[in-house]
Amino acid sequence: MYSVKILHIIFITTLSAFTVISCNGNDSGASAPPAPIQDSETVSERPNVVVFFTDDQGFADLGVQDVVNDIRTPNLDALANGGARFTNGYVTAPQCTPSRAAMVTGQYQQRFGVDDNRFAPMPLSVVTLGQRFKALGYATGLVGKWHLEIASNSREWAADYFDWESIQDFKVEDVPFDERKKYFPNYRGYDDTYFGLHHSYWATFDLEAKSIPEQYIANSTFRVDAISDAAVAFVHKHKNRPFYLHVAHFAPHVPLAAAQKYLDRFPNDIPMRRKYALAMMSAIDDGVGRVVDALTQNNILDNTIIIFISDNGAPLGLDMTDAPIEENRELWNGSLNTPLLGEKGMLTEGGIKVPFLMYWPNQIPHSTIVEQPVLSIDTVYTALKEAGASEQILGELDGTDIMPALGGHTESLENRAIYWRFWQQKAVRVGQWKLLQLGATKKYLFKMDGMQNESVNLIDQYPEVVHELEERYKLWDDEMVRPTSTAQPNSQEQRWYDYYLPQ
Repeated sequence: MYSVKILHIIFITTLSAFTVISCNGNDSGASAPPAPIQDSETVSERPNVVVFFTDDQGFADLGVQDVVNDIRTPNLDALANGGARFTNGYVTAPQCTPSRAAMVTGQYQQRFGVDDNRFAPMPLSVVTLGQRFKALGYATGLVGKWHLEIASNSREWAADYFDWESIQDFKVEDVPFDERKKYFPNYRGYDDTYFGLHHSYWATFDLEAKSIPEQYIANSTFRVDAISDAAVAFVHKHKNRPFYLHVAHFAPHVPLAAAQKYLDRFPNDIPMRRKYALAMMSAIDDGVGRVVDALTQNNILDNTIIIFISDNGAPLGLDMTDAPIEENRELWNGSLNTPLLGEKGMLTEGGIKVPFLMYWPNQIPHSTIVEQPVLSIDTVYTALKEAGASEQILGELDGTDIMPALGGHTESLENRAIYWRFWQQKAVRVGQWKLLQLGATKKYLFKMDGMQNESVNLIDQYPEVVHELEERYKLWDDEMVRPTSTAQPNSQEQRWYDYYLPQ
């Protein structure tokens, strides 16, 4: 049996020390939004939930990971030292849209067909966590990146809904705005919305914490700071009731940009892309600290669950070329996945293992380190359970409660299977074993014991392990909306696997 462990390291600290230092409406796997509960007294005792979900931030880029020495994340390090850090924390996809779809639903995104970016928008039939928390009496909000609305690559959706002369001519602007709005977060259970990437945000509240009619707001503030401003405003707006807030900073994703005050924190004698990424992640860290300060000022920090995860690993462009920052496509964004193999878009560790923290004062022991594999959707399952969701509602989700593991009871995680499927790649991990396959012919079995990990392919040595993992994957795959792709690997996948994987 796989030997697993959880470490508790006690630090002498106080809370006062923590300061700012397809897709169609008939998809399966969805149900009607849950009915609101009526017991407001019970609701008032339930924890607030704040989820930070960053964009293309690699595994190495938290100071507390102790992997690189140039990252500065004092506020996130304080969360880790006051709560839990997961050294095998995974997301459900190595790409933005599918990973985000899972994080705002608590389900594998394949259940409702959002397998990759091409399958946006997320079907209206899918119940979001915004709807679920709202039914529990929570205020709900989303600030920052959504990426589950109709997009320029939503051609499959467009083909289902509209009679285009050529689907290749599809443009988002051609879709009536009233139709597009249906897919915005404030129509999906996130009542208080300030969503967008930069400079223009669809908002239902302003930065003075006041409700406004839904509208686009121009905001020239550096995009990370703008979202942090909105997150702080949301906390102040709802300080007197339980809330669930999803904060999605559009960083360190390209285009690389940063306010000068953040760039000034880092030297000039490093790759320019690295400097910009460090500055953007420093801005995220400042934003996390500001939200924690707002929670503290309103005397609600002790009753707030904080989750911090990246949506996928960093894109490296294979060789981390320090190209001019104006060049964006298929290039290194300046973040690092060290020491993991691979990058964004791959089901190797570098694409799916990410920075992963949870913090809840007086509930999660200080400096807990969890080494068992966990998924992003486990955190929101746990938060929803703590908020009072029924067993019926929890049964509709794919995660598991990780609070027992945070107290040292890790049995439920030891032999649980975790699944991935992306493009022509598929993978499953159970305990120390990970089976990875590209297309029909390239198979890899890795022993994830901290020694060899993905450096040695054991596919021929353990046929019984391979068989068991393949059988478990098939059972899971049969439940999903779309079948596993049988196409040949695309050219990008082929380049990645030829470059990174043992032959």
